[in-house]
Amino acid sequence: MTDIRQSKLFANFMKDLGWKAEKIQNSYVYLRRFPFLGYFAKIPKITPPLPLTDIDALRLKYNIFQIKIAPDILTDNRQYKILLKQLAIKKFKMDISPFNPTTDIRFDLTIDGKDIFSNFTEAKRRGVRRAIKNHITVIESDDYESFIKIRKKQYSPVGFLIAPEMHKLWRNFYPSHASLLLAYSNTDTSTHNVFSEIPKQVKFLSGKNNPEPVAGILLLFYNSVAYYWYASALKKGKRLFAPTLLVWQALRISQKRGCKEFTFEGIYDERFPKAAQSWKGFTKFKEGFGGKKVVYMENFSQIPNPVLGLLHFVM
Repeated sequence: MTDIRQSKLFANFMKDLGWKAEKIQNSYVYLRRFPFLGYFAKIPKITPPLPLTDIDALRLKYNIFQIKIAPDILTDNRQYKILLKQLAIKKFKMDISPFNPTTDIRFDLTIDGKDIFSNFTEAKRRGVRRAIKNHITVIESDDYESFIKIRKKQYSPVGFLIAPEMHKLWRNFYPSHASLLLAYSNTDTSTHNVFSEIPKQVKFLSGKNNPEPVAGILLLFYNSVAYYWYASALKKGKRLFAPTLLVWQALRISQKRGCKEFTFEGIYDERFPKAAQSWKGFTKFKEGFGGKKVVYMENFSQIPNPVLGLLHFVM
């Protein structure tokens, strides 16, 4: 199944960010030019067989000084060891800091929603109910600016850096291939329960005008898969269990969209303990929802010009 990073949608998004998108066989390669150095290239989530000969030709064409590649294959696949040998022959070396998630949790959305919920840990089921009891309501929204504000606060003082990329992602995927879920507090949840329909608007208890959301999730959709792309929450939202309710509603919305799978887009990978150290916290959060853990092939880099080898550690 083709990953979203190998879609025309994503290629257009990357072009919007200033990258060049080149296609070899059925896969996209994303290139960025650096003055005096040439091009840096990355090939995310490429499905085997790997077009290594074509990659060689592309390297010469663009004077590429570094190529990163993330094969979209599980480590328990019988092709895994074959690919390791092929990459070694071409002098690709394993990345100590992967640029694409190498371990993930995926959900089967073809089963009944009640069965999905029953696979949550007791703590997560209780968290969903506590969020409702705390008067948290989740709605589908087009208020992307409010979500950007939440993410800016989360990543303060450098939060302003994320806004341009977020705007371009929204422009390229919404509405056909994206859904924004926002969680609001102090709402009327008197008629809500775990399996209530997701409301289209919020009725507030306090009567305040245009209150701010306390958490949100941006989902992307491609090829019957839902991607948990961005998620952010204010401290207040976390305290009221808004992120837990948001994940539950994200799974439900994804089912409603006709998706067959849901991916959490990465968890802690013990193969890369230093690089993934910061992922431990949200990995524990994600593991409570059940799903199936999957382990992908590592990411690799090829540095044709050894003089520029230092860039391997900074890009």
